[in-house]
Amino acid sequence: MIRRDRSAWVGTPSAQLPTPKTPGFYRAAMVRRREILREGLTIAWEEGGARDGPPLLLLHNACSTFRATWGRVVEPLRARFYLIGPDLRGHGESTSPTGRLDLREMADDMALLLDRLGIPAVHVMAFSGGASTALYLAARHPARVRSMVLIGSHYTVRNLRTRGDGFWDPERIRREEPAWWAAMMRWHGSEERVRMLLRGWQEEDHHRPDFRPEDLQGIRVPTLLLIGENDPITPIEQTVEMARWMPQAQLVIFPKAGHDILRERPEAFLETVHGFWDALGIPRGSARSPEAEAKEGPGGSPP
Repeated sequence: MIRRDRSAWVGTPSAQLPTPKTPGFYRAAMVRRREILREGLTIAWEEGGARDGPPLLLLHNACSTFRATWGRVVEPLRARFYLIGPDLRGHGESTSPTGRLDLREMADDMALLLDRLGIPAVHVMAFSGGASTALYLAARHPARVRSMVLIGSHYTVRNLRTRGDGFWDPERIRREEPAWWAAMMRWHGSEERVRMLLRGWQEEDHHRPDFRPEDLQGIRVPTLLLIGENDPITPIEQTVEMARWMPQAQLVIFPKAGHDILRERPEAFLETVHGFWDALGIPRGSARSPEAEAKEGPGGSPP
């Protein structure tokens, strides 16, 4: 199914949204964990939400963190799902044993994390580079994925607007996008780590193999593809082709939106994804108050 979502017009301007560093940003009780999953690989993640709800794995975009990308939707999602939000390898508080960023290895990391948590399968929601990681997770570990919501997703880097090396150039970013540079410094702690991430994503853009049509045809879980009509990074044609090749995919195009639908059209985004999950029969649930959760304690095992 391909449709344009007229409700995309009702979003709150991103300037009115709090940043992940704002005190009180998380009303929901979330537990922060950090563990060695194998030699050289330490993954940090947060978990919490509906303890009797199905698990939802949230994968962030390039050079970001779980909190930076998904913090604003923790509260609206926690009544429905048990949320699992990792920092991908090399990002935030997670390490990279090889020093490089390979999305196939990131997908394998997520399978290891699910093993650690004792969770056989998850629903997945992922943005941009995280969406590519989700595709690899579904392709390499198909039994682990129940459904996917992919935002700004692509199957080849050949015509991505990040393809030119200048996109990832740290000097260009410091000069032309100082707010992004400052945010990355906060999220990752040092200029050395920021430069490592930018270099890693640049190299990944050059060496990542494309998904072929037959690869995408083999991904048979219900999938919602979301794309902004004016996405400056992912060509909309790619997402349209993905929707045609993936057997259980549907596509929603947000008019006049760019790459970051989460920030640009937050209300319409949440309405759209909840409608997708409604159609899958996932109960919406009823969240306890943050005060009640605080008294009870934020621990507990995910379903």
